[in-house]
Amino acid sequence: MTQEPRSASFRRARMAMGTLVEIEASGVSADAIADAFVRIDAFEAAFSFYRPDSLLARLNRALPGDEFALEAWQSLVLQGAMAFEQASGLAFNANLGADLIALGMRPALFDVAGVVAGGASDALRWLAPDQLRIERRVCLDLGGYAKGAAVDAALAVLGAAGAKSACVNAGGDLAVIGEHAVGVRALADWRRPARAVTLRDQAIATSARYALNGPFHGRRGLAVLGRDRVDVASQPRGVSVIAPRCAVADALTKVALVDRERAESLLAAHTAELIELEQE
Repeated sequence: MTQEPRSASFRRARMAMGTLVEIEASGVSADAIADAFVRIDAFEAAFSFYRPDSLLARLNRALPGDEFALEAWQSLVLQGAMAFEQASGLAFNANLGADLIALGMRPALFDVAGVVAGGASDALRWLAPDQLRIERRVCLDLGGYAKGAAVDAALAVLGAAGAKSACVNAGGDLAVIGEHAVGVRALADWRRPARAVTLRDQAIATSARYALNGPFHGRRGLAVLGRDRVDVASQPRGVSVIAPRCAVADALTKVALVDRERAESLLAAHTAELIELEQE
């Protein structure tokens, strides 16, 4: 059996977390690429809104007083999302799943009776680093934040394996080791790159209102995640954020779409850069 050299370059792609995930790397074996996909699969199993057996689904079905034993990395993802809720004044809100179900944008896999508007940070109480208690009912949707965290975790696997250069791309939200040029799409035509940016050991994520076009409660418009609800807007708008980590970049795109003033301070705090998507 011939062993593949570690200096080889590999590129693999498959569906995961509801999108096409592409991984390319040099300086590692094909096994490292496979291990990176295993990490992404673990995040999907834990945080998918579409899987009734996911940790997220179990949290969304939980009643006040229910307790959960978590793995350390699962706690870190949830705590990171809650930290963004608090820092953004709910411009980033992880507790909008019930609204998304009502709008027909998420499957109704569980009863959301008793879920109230507002964030989730005061509803989740950590009894220990790996022990969580539900204080009130929630309907979490980590969406792009969990996808970004999965990208970060997969890239960390490649880095630990000795990758000289790598890129993990989950539907346009991506992170890299080394220097990579990536295209930022135009808002009016998602197929057309409007400009190129260079990432250096950084990540980029994009959120665009137009991507959610559709009829909602008899109104045609664009669903926009807000502080305590999902609004319907008439004008498209999109942003990309470059940040040290993909989960951070994704959260900051949500903040920028809801509260530009709050976003400016958070962008500075996270050494991040905002890019407005071109309208034409």
